[in-house]
Amino acid sequence: MAVNQKAVKVLNKVLEAGFTDEKAIAAMTMDDVLSMQGITVGDITLINDLQKSIKSNKVISFLGGGAE
Repeated sequence: MAVNQKAVKVLNKVLEAGFTDEKAIAAMTMDDVLSMQGITVGDITLINDLQKSIKSNKVISFLGGGAE
């Protein structure tokens, strides 16, 4: 399984914005996402997918590009 570089970049943006654990990321609101610097529509989609992956305990699958 190859690492999804776009997912890693978005995860770095989320971490830099101060959301540093699964609970905080899963609780992010749309206002939180939109307040992040340099966020794109594609990033918003990936953040949504990341939140779903956290809730279903499939973060490694998300980072590997196999998010459902």
